[in-house]
Amino acid sequence: MKVKDCLEECASHFHTIEQDQTVEQALRLMSGYNVSALVVMKKDASQGIFTERDLVRCHIIFSDKDIKDILVKEVMTSKLIVAEPEDTIEDAMGMMIKAKIRHLPVVLDGQIKGMLSLEDLVKKHVSVLNKELHYLKDYISDLQDAAYD
Repeated sequence: MKVKDCLEECASHFHTIEQDQTVEQALRLMSGYNVSALVVMKKDASQGIFTERDLVRCHIIFSDKDIKDILVKEVMTSKLIVAEPEDTIEDAMGMMIKAKIRHLPVVLDGQIKGMLSLEDLVKKHVSVLNKELHYLKDYISDLQDAAYD
């Protein structure tokens, strides 16, 4: 199964924040949308991602500053690890596990088309495996029935 299939079935939408907004504004957006990551933008171009882990890092780096005074661009993760629609779900999960990330932007022609979470990919993968298991059980049952005929 491909990433594009999961994008169609999973919540592929994502939310953005401008890089010059504050960490406090990011937290309000994340809370309002009930998400744990935002794509950081500069005008129409993605610059990185801001996640819950970036918030933790923010408190360590800027322990003496209020989150109202810290810009997202100061603490965001600027090196994006991305998937493409034609990547397999297994490859996407592998990338995420190797990089120890939980959010994976999906990019086509240099533009982010969606965001998948590790949870999205695992659920889809387990669903596919369950269907395959069901098929194999039916196949074995049919073989057993044929052996008794």
